[in-house]
Amino acid sequence: MFFTTYTFPEGKLLFVKGDKGLVLAHYLRTPDGIEKALKPLHDSGMSLEHQDEQFAQEKRLFDRYFDGKQEDFESLPLDLYLGTPYQRRVWQATRKIPFGKVATYKDVAQKLRSQGYQSVGQALHRNPLIIVVPCHRVISADGSLGGFGAGLDLKRYLLRLEGIPLPS
Repeated sequence: MFFTTYTFPEGKLLFVKGDKGLVLAHYLRTPDGIEKALKPLHDSGMSLEHQDEQFAQEKRLFDRYFDGKQEDFESLPLDLYLGTPYQRRVWQATRKIPFGKVATYKDVAQKLRSQGYQSVGQALHRNPLIIVVPCHRVISADGSLGGFGAGLDLKRYLLRLEGIPLPS
């Protein structure tokens, strides 16, 4: 597996990919965030190599996204092996929420024919592919932002970038 970092206006992302596609797009909150994010992969016996050249497509798509251009990342191959079957279903349903739109946890659950709104939130909290699986577009039924594993400040930034009005 390969990894690299990507700098954007609000910080850095860590990308990890293998033969099947992108495994991780993780927001780095701290300077030692790379080691913490890679630790579970190292612990599971994964061999990781720093390699910038392997990520040309990811960087190009993220550049477009952070330039405010509509990008759905559909052309990006993903490897969702880090999730359970249920989490992968939630992530795939969330991936279909269009740029500039939001859905509620309940909306996502109903697409899965589930009543487990809280389990949708828990699955999204474990989303390994920030922005690519756009969990920032999922809000509470009352219109409030709900949670976000990378922090509500980043969620607000991403929603504003996509032109989505924020609750007051």
